[in-house]
Amino acid sequence: MNAIRFQVLGPLRGRRGAAELATGSPQQQAMLAALLLLPGRTASSAELIDALWGEDPPSRARSILRTYAWRWRRVLDPDAADGAASEVLVSLAGGYRLALPPLGGGSAGGTRGTMDGLADGEGPSPAALNGFGLVGAAGTGATDSGDGAPVDAELAEYWAAQADRASAEGRPEQARELLRRAVDLWTGVPLAGVPGPFAERQRRRFAELRLSLLERRIALDVELGRGASCVPELRALSDEHPLRERLYALLMRSLSQSGRQADALAAFTSARRLLIGELGVEPGAELRAVHAEVLAGGAPSPASNSAPMSARGPSARHAAAGRAEKAAFARPAQLPPAEPDFVGRAALADRLGAELGTEPAAEPRTTPTVLAVAGMGGVGKSTLALHVAHRARPGFPDGQLYADLRGTGGSPVPPQAVLEDFLQALGVPAKEIPEGTAARASLFRTVLDGRRLLIVLDDAANAAQVRPLLPGSTGCAVLVTSRARLVALPKSAQVWLDVFDDDEALGLLGRVAGPERPQAEPEAARALVQACGRLPLAVRIVAARLAARPAWTVASLAGRLADERSRLRELRIGELAVAPAFEVGYQQLTAAQATAFRLLGAVEAAEIGLSAAAAVLALPVAETEAVLESLVDVAMLESPAEHRYRHHGLLRDFAHGAAGNAERAAAEGLAARSRLTGFLLAGACAAFEAAVPGDPIRETLAPPGVGDFAFDSPAAARDWARGEAATAAELTARIAAEALGTGPQAAQYRDLVAASINLLIAMSPFGPGPWERKTTTAVRELARAAERAGDVRGQGRAWFLAGNAALAAGRPDEASQHGRWALELCTLAEDPVIARQVLNDLGVVAHGRGAYDEAADLFGQAVTLARELGHRSGETSSLLNMAVSRLRAGRAADVLADCDALLASARERGDAASAAQTRYVSGLALAALERPAEAAERFDTAAEGWGALGALDRAARARFQLAKALHALGADALARDHAHAALAEFEAEGRAADQRAVRALLAELAAAPVDGAAPG
Repeated sequence: MNAIRFQVLGPLRGRRGAAELATGSPQQQAMLAALLLLPGRTASSAELIDALWGEDPPSRARSILRTYAWRWRRVLDPDAADGAASEVLVSLAGGYRLALPPLGGGSAGGTRGTMDGLADGEGPSPAALNGFGLVGAAGTGATDSGDGAPVDAELAEYWAAQADRASAEGRPEQARELLRRAVDLWTGVPLAGVPGPFAERQRRRFAELRLSLLERRIALDVELGRGASCVPELRALSDEHPLRERLYALLMRSLSQSGRQADALAAFTSARRLLIGELGVEPGAELRAVHAEVLAGGAPSPASNSAPMSARGPSARHAAAGRAEKAAFARPAQLPPAEPDFVGRAALADRLGAELGTEPAAEPRTTPTVLAVAGMGGVGKSTLALHVAHRARPGFPDGQLYADLRGTGGSPVPPQAVLEDFLQALGVPAKEIPEGTAARASLFRTVLDGRRLLIVLDDAANAAQVRPLLPGSTGCAVLVTSRARLVALPKSAQVWLDVFDDDEALGLLGRVAGPERPQAEPEAARALVQACGRLPLAVRIVAARLAARPAWTVASLAGRLADERSRLRELRIGELAVAPAFEVGYQQLTAAQATAFRLLGAVEAAEIGLSAAAAVLALPVAETEAVLESLVDVAMLESPAEHRYRHHGLLRDFAHGAAGNAERAAAEGLAARSRLTGFLLAGACAAFEAAVPGDPIRETLAPPGVGDFAFDSPAAARDWARGEAATAAELTARIAAEALGTGPQAAQYRDLVAASINLLIAMSPFGPGPWERKTTTAVRELARAAERAGDVRGQGRAWFLAGNAALAAGRPDEASQHGRWALELCTLAEDPVIARQVLNDLGVVAHGRGAYDEAADLFGQAVTLARELGHRSGETSSLLNMAVSRLRAGRAADVLADCDALLASARERGDAASAAQTRYVSGLALAALERPAEAAERFDTAAEGWGALGALDRAARARFQLAKALHALGADALARDHAHAALAEFEAEGRAADQRAVRALLAELAAAPVDGAAPG
């Protein structure tokens, strides 16, 4: 295959060999840009969603990503067979990887060799070097030679690194030429027109990179005595970037080199006036040094060639003066030792290290670097901070200061005491340290002026505790850790530290316990770190317990952690324990925060929405949001998305015992679960009504006064239901378990059983989703609880749910058995609304096994009940199901006539859902009558109608049938498109049987010749 190359330093473009690639829509380009520019070209779905849409992704973001990925595979790997894995865009667990040959490897190898051997002022043109015909100097139009980096930005950065090397080795001409060629790779605004926050960040990064390369190239021109020719360019650049001191320094050097000392001094005056007026600061050391040398009457000497341009600092004379001035002070080295078994966090550690780096910033710093790392207790903030600080020590030759501020304890260390310790460590005699925080802070900043020190402030309580400890010198840096986000602190960067991913957690487990332990029991090891919630402190504890007990197996320890009631007791060894880390944070909560923390833990939802949380807390929504956001701020709660909240698993375990006694905890749990059940039932009934207009289910399931809910559209109802599905599954499972228990509250929980069953029925139109197994278990237990309570109606409804779930999962025998029980119980309890649905499901089972006459009879009974209930949509649905059974029995012409009548009735009633279903069934009839063109039209309009209603699973089924009709017409290319679209939705819904059917069709299409045309 010809090499694939991409251009991002301008509009996004790509080539395979000499052929230009189609890049698709702007959003599709945004996905490719993220894959091209993220480290390793591997990205999780979450990273890509954030790259494309930021904090406001669409509800079907993952499905859209799958569509974009499918389109890119067709562009990047056109020779791959349909359904075959792509060798270029590789699907990984939860994400994608773009497999392009790296610079210096594969076809890029020639590039590296060419550049290393480039003589001063010689060598091929940039276009010949980069191997990318879309970029290069002066529009050379060179074709792809097969050499070069796969992305032009990589080539720019590689040439910049080679320029540093050439400069350090005393080859300034070659360094200058490499930098010129790197700048010439820009062909416009990087990623022009590509949307999304990631693309915007990259545009800023590449703008800074280009300016940095220009500065370095100009500096070499000045060093080589060509300053006069650089003056016009520097004038334009300083006008465009008026606060960039480096440009003024280069301009002054160029003017002075040209014998224009007066103009050089005037440039300094203009720069100083601008900096004071805009920022309130004097020029920095480099600009002042150039000014002093011009005043002395000589041309400023260029920086030494002994180090790369990117690492140069002030002039040697100023550095020597600074060292002499600092000699009177001590050089502290207070950092505690770093953890010897530090693992993971590689990208984050590199990012923090870069922020602390000694290289000059793209914009001259006017304040010291302040980095803040926040996160929940036990997440490894201090460990990370010390690891990064030790790595950064060489960049801070004047020392390192450290203080444990004890911000999460009962008595945080006052900044006045910390300043006293710091000043003494810096060599200030105790008798010369003034009283008062302000006076000590002023002396501290004076002592640090012009020095390069790193200050680590661990476990800060708040910004007020930290602010007096900040230096004023731009050569210093501060690394702060805290549980709460220090939003009021003037900082350069804020990092929220999350728990480990699986690989990091397993890595720490193996590092402490010995690699052979997790390697011998990989599944148990994964279960163990999952039970720890991948919290670094918890993983370290279990690893230490394994190391101390060689006879224990990983599985046995994982079993000890399986019981949530004793899990925190197990997470303790010696002085290490998880519970005390949580207790410290809990004790600092207000009464309102503590109550909210406990109640949300009591409902045990993996995640809960704001409105549902308000119901649990019995508070107005605005007040609920305020208290939950305050819990997020102090790292006792997480907010994975706007208006969504969750506990870390171990914090939820802690919340269960935080009430102080078992009786209070039980009472709080019952009250919270009761309120949440009522809220979810009201919402689910309203969602059911919006999805199935005219169904009497709301009156059947929801008792009077359960609450008012309304949705603007079926799509809005579906989004709400899917968002709350996990909460409903976990809530009903817990209620079932409590109702079957032997505790004093079991009888009170049995009162919630009927409401729980009704809740699951109301949620059933929206698919089982990933919670099917938990819900199926809960339904069986709810049926047992209803039987124990003597609730015949509840039993019938529970077995209806069990049968419906079995039917959806493709277990027809089980569905039939449960359905028969449900029908008997619903008849006994005089529950016709549910009985109608049971009859419909039994008809589907009979149809599935080919008993079409029996199926038609069952559907007919459902129609009779629907008419008695005035349930028009249910009547139509069962009539259409009966039509399909009759269709399979060979009566397609009769079915088509019946559908025409039903379609007219649905249009008259304005029933869009019934109209879409009728079009779908009539399409099946037309297909059976071998009229594929008319069938395709019906399936297309059915898919469009269901899509407008938000019923994407049904729309996918229509698209699958549309693909089959198109295949019958010979329009295989278009058939493939619709089949892939259907498959993506079935994968999102977890519908295994439907996926198998679509893949079988795709295999058939793959074997057919490509038609390349769509029907007219």
